[in-house]
Amino acid sequence: MASASIQSINNGNGDRITLRKISSIQTVSIFFLSIGLLNHVMLIPFLLSTGGRDSWFFSILTIGLVPVWAYILSRIIKNMNNQSLTKWLENRFGNPIKNIVLFFIVIYLISLVLATTKETIDWITTSFLFETPSLAIIIPFTLLCIFLAHSGMRSIAICSSVLLPIVVILGIFVATGNIPTKDYSHLLPLFENGYFHGVKAMKYSGYGLAELILIAFFQEKLTDKISRKVLVFICLGLVFLLLGPLTAAIAEFGPTLAEAMRYPAYEQWRLLTIGKYIEHTDFFSIYQWLAGAYIRVSLALFLITEVLNRKTEKMKVGILFAVGFLMVVISIVPFSNFKFLHVTQTFYYPGAFYFLLLLSAFLFIGTFIRSKEGKRHANETIQK
Repeated sequence: MASASIQSINNGNGDRITLRKISSIQTVSIFFLSIGLLNHVMLIPFLLSTGGRDSWFFSILTIGLVPVWAYILSRIIKNMNNQSLTKWLENRFGNPIKNIVLFFIVIYLISLVLATTKETIDWITTSFLFETPSLAIIIPFTLLCIFLAHSGMRSIAICSSVLLPIVVILGIFVATGNIPTKDYSHLLPLFENGYFHGVKAMKYSGYGLAELILIAFFQEKLTDKISRKVLVFICLGLVFLLLGPLTAAIAEFGPTLAEAMRYPAYEQWRLLTIGKYIEHTDFFSIYQWLAGAYIRVSLALFLITEVLNRKTEKMKVGILFAVGFLMVVISIVPFSNFKFLHVTQTFYYPGAFYFLLLLSAFLFIGTFIRSKEGKRHANETIQK
């Protein structure tokens, strides 16, 4: 596990401030858990329902966008040059535009927290704890996420580095253990419903990659610059995390049955047996899902406090508990799982995808705008 470093800087008043930073390797572990949950579990039903058998083919096509996306991300990160997102936006676009952009970013992050929480609680109550009140599940989960988010980016990175290896081992276990039940002939033939039937699935497969723009929200907390090669590696890893359970679901259940399932990735665990006498290994999936949800929600909560730029502890705690209250409310609202599925598939995930594309384009344009500090320094040099 890579260790996070501690660096000191001067705050301008002669005092030394200690900053706890994380490495790019730890950043990889954070995103493999956070976006990995999204790609590996949450998006699979949407891909199957929109693309059917063709969904795996069109998901592969997103690999062609990886070099362009990695270039855009690396340019944005490099141009920020260890400035916080708030300061960078103010230097490029001014205070009014900065506040508008930050407002929409906070709304997006809150929606990410609520969507992940609702999905997680629904899965638990419909798969394992049928009679357990939602409050008994959501309150401990919310408090743990608030605690980790309040502890800072370094704590999130360390937790990710500890949780990820076991998640990977379990993933390999279920993938290899189910090989006897897989029939990859179900992946063909393609284009039964037309050549462009599965194109609609690309907005879901691309959403996970688009979420990598979150790196720009905390890039100043990295000990080293994330290179373009590392970004390409993360993107390819996320595509693989999507293709693995997607192709496995079609190969194990066939495209028709897989499309009808609410949680195809979880159903793959229910197929797994060890020898003749050991079965019901699906409890391992609880660890995988909760590990991803824990890091995903905690990261979003932490970024909300960073984007809002509230320095005092009381303000940070107040913000965290306010969002935590919304997490509790969303989990107990009598909103059926299938209605939630329809809303997220039709409105939330497509809307979030287009928002991240617009935000990325906006930040990319900002890299071509000269900062106000640079203009001021140039004017002072000319006057001298």
